[in-house]
Amino acid sequence: MSITNYLKRIFIYPIKYTANGHYKMVLIVRSDIAMGKGKTAAQCAHAAVECYRQISVNTKYKSIYESWLVQGQPKVVLRTSNEQHLLNLAQSAYKSGLIVSIIRDAGKTQLQPGTISTLGIGPGPTELIDDLTSNLKLL
Repeated sequence: MSITNYLKRIFIYPIKYTANGHYKMVLIVRSDIAMGKGKTAAQCAHAAVECYRQISVNTKYKSIYESWLVQGQPKVVLRTSNEQHLLNLAQSAYKSGLIVSIIRDAGKTQLQPGTISTLGIGPGPTELIDDLTSNLKLL
């Protein structure tokens, strides 16, 4: 992370949401665990629904929630190489004031119970989320 991005993150907290800002949600999937396409889609859906639930009930995020809905609920699915990197991203996002959802699998199909599979971040300001995730590749 560049010093510029680090300073932005320090001075942005708490996030100032505006009705004319650009917002998105990112879903980050671990690439080091074996999941079929359907399982991956289900884990992403769990993360998206949990992020949506958190933002929709929190009045602090009302304007971003409404703007994100009007903008078509932009979402991007990315991949990360391991659990530790996923957890580091979650911590950075949380410290930046973003909505965070860590998905632990129930272990009923392909994964062991408690396996961390997916991270949801946002909806939040596109620029702030990009500062955290721009080095990740699309899934």
